[in-house]
Amino acid sequence: MIDDEPTNLAVLGDILESCGYDVMAASSGEGGFELAKATPPTLILLDVNMPGGWDGYQTCREFKNHKLTANIPILFLSAQNSQENINHGFKAGGMDYIQKPFNREELTHRVKNHIELHNLRHHLEQEVIAKSQILSITHKELEQSYSESLSLLSVAGEYRDVDTGKHTYRIGEYSALLAQLVGWNPQQCNYIRLAAPLHDIGKIAIPDNILLKKGRLDEQEMSKMERHTIYGNEILLRHHISKSPHIATAAEIALCHHEKWNGSGYPNGLAGEDIPMSARITSLVDCYDALRSKRPYKDPFTHEKAVEIIIKGDGRTRPEHFDPELLVIFERFSYKFSNIYDSNAEKVDPVTRLVETD
Repeated sequence: MIDDEPTNLAVLGDILESCGYDVMAASSGEGGFELAKATPPTLILLDVNMPGGWDGYQTCREFKNHKLTANIPILFLSAQNSQENINHGFKAGGMDYIQKPFNREELTHRVKNHIELHNLRHHLEQEVIAKSQILSITHKELEQSYSESLSLLSVAGEYRDVDTGKHTYRIGEYSALLAQLVGWNPQQCNYIRLAAPLHDIGKIAIPDNILLKKGRLDEQEMSKMERHTIYGNEILLRHHISKSPHIATAAEIALCHHEKWNGSGYPNGLAGEDIPMSARITSLVDCYDALRSKRPYKDPFTHEKAVEIIIKGDGRTRPEHFDPELLVIFERFSYKFSNIYDSNAEKVDPVTRLVETD
């Protein structure tokens, strides 16, 4: 924790220590930087407005520019909550921005989530490094390692999402099928089969009160939910060192699967062919599966109704959201997607699935 106010440090320290965390504190950016270099933490909580010396943004840049601290996630804590200040924090290298006065429950959830993400990233990186250092490993074995890492990460995502393991499996199968129908080669189809199920992995970083809310989200909650695309890309690519095409594909899907052909999507408002084809494919099949599936706010639609909504629209879903070429192919071969759903409609508990894959 880095904050020039002793009271803030004391309050934060009491909250986090009561959750079982070991806490180090510094009253200046310079002091926190030296402390973190000597004993690198798993997470940094950083105040923005610190008079004299480095402010929070400068402190964050210093952390990101040093090899010992570059990969430590930084959460800004500040009463300066204008959009300009928030954007400034992200540009400086921050992973999240928590407003003061903060909600205790939200703070502890965010700390917990970011520590889990950091540890998961570190574990995956170490797995890849360890595998790569075995000089006798074959290319096929290395590809299998990437596949297993993606599968495990997909399972991890299911623990915090309302969707089941069957949903993520179907997304992979739908995506590979549509990619094949578009003309992708078998290797590319395999990449998207493994990558597409991770489209919503960034939801790991979304607070439970938003992610698990029954009913529609308000504007502020939706704004936070939309950041799961950025979080997912960060999880998969920010510290990505293996250059695996599996992970690169998963990262672009995670970032862009809510972009829309007409430019009305998020997070970057991309349109048309500026949206990666992998994300265009995943977006369409994810919509189809969501329409076919039961949700807290709706009953499942039949295959025929789901196809009609995608092709003709229903007000919320519009055909101009999707690549026109993909719509033509999807409509022509829609029975193939129905077969995938019907063959994999059984609900599977993520814990059961994890045991089965052990």
